[in-house]
Amino acid sequence: MGAEAVGEASKLTTWRRDLHGMAEVAHDEVKTAQYVERQLTAWGLSPRRPTPTAVVADIEGRQGPGPLVALRADMDGLPLTEDSGEPFSSTHPGVMHACGHDGHMAILLGTAERLLARDFAGTVRLLFQPAEERPPGGAIELIRAGELEGARAVLGLHLQAGWPVGWVGLKPGPLMAYSDRFRIRIHGRGGHGSEPQNTQDAVLIAAETVMSLQTIVSRRMAPTETVVVTCGTITAGQTFNIIAEAAEITGTVRTFARDIQAQVEEEIRRRASHIAAIYGAVAEFEYLAGYPAVINDAAVVEEWSKILADVATVEQPAAMPQGEDFAYYLQKVPGAFLWLGAAPDGDRHPHHSPHFRIHEAALPLGVTVMERGARHFLAHPPAVRH
Repeated sequence: MGAEAVGEASKLTTWRRDLHGMAEVAHDEVKTAQYVERQLTAWGLSPRRPTPTAVVADIEGRQGPGPLVALRADMDGLPLTEDSGEPFSSTHPGVMHACGHDGHMAILLGTAERLLARDFAGTVRLLFQPAEERPPGGAIELIRAGELEGARAVLGLHLQAGWPVGWVGLKPGPLMAYSDRFRIRIHGRGGHGSEPQNTQDAVLIAAETVMSLQTIVSRRMAPTETVVVTCGTITAGQTFNIIAEAAEITGTVRTFARDIQAQVEEEIRRRASHIAAIYGAVAEFEYLAGYPAVINDAAVVEEWSKILADVATVEQPAAMPQGEDFAYYLQKVPGAFLWLGAAPDGDRHPHHSPHFRIHEAALPLGVTVMERGARHFLAHPPAVRH
């Protein structure tokens, strides 16, 4: 590794660790935004704040006007108490970067610095976006602020702690899922624990409802469909000898097609209502649509894959049932979102774990991925959508 590469890797590590230590939750990325803003300003850019904690800056090519390509990094941490053992752990109690967003910001800063030293025609727009982790998310806010207007392509990436450094996961079509929430409130009749015949037991109804929902995927969906129905919480009761008159179930649904999404929603609604009615109770159902599916543009994926083949192992991963608000950008502008391998040495922990870690050796490759993508699509912009 040459001196220039070593210097870049060192800066990326510094930025990532600084940002990791100041982790802030969605819409509260105050110090984070100030840090990013200071760095961009030091390079002579003119960052702006389309929302209170979003930072956007344009890099104008030295070869004159041309297309606009947008690059995005998310900024928010998660409400978790860090237990990673890292010496640069979060200094904000109860908040940590447990999904790699600190690395995403460092990569976009590194991409900006590299692009400032390159010759190209056109404009690269840097989108440092807040609130990816909290629907409705920050992407929709930047779109409403007009930050995607005129863009010919939009690119993003996500560090993936389950895959090795040097690996890139890039596929056309659906990459990530519709990520929805639901809530079922059961209204029964409580009473003494010794007299169940005089009650409508909300705990029993909730338990039967949860068990029934687990068969939606196995018995109502085609085996070729990827669907997840998860009940995350059940809240009911106050003490051991009182039959609860109310219960609440919350959960999530992950799908990759609108018709399947609608089918699952209706199936949950029908089952919750019918099971409650059997016992003379009432089920109140609420379905909260989350982020849409991340659907990559096939032409963008094909071209981006080709220009990365000499620097990474590029593979087409299976679609994953996680959600991402980058999906909103892809509904407006051709583009793609990819996975970047960042598995740490030693034990690997899943994203959103208090023990989450990444390998910082992935950061320079992330810069190459984004910088090459930006310059390629400036020179060869995707076809305009009609």
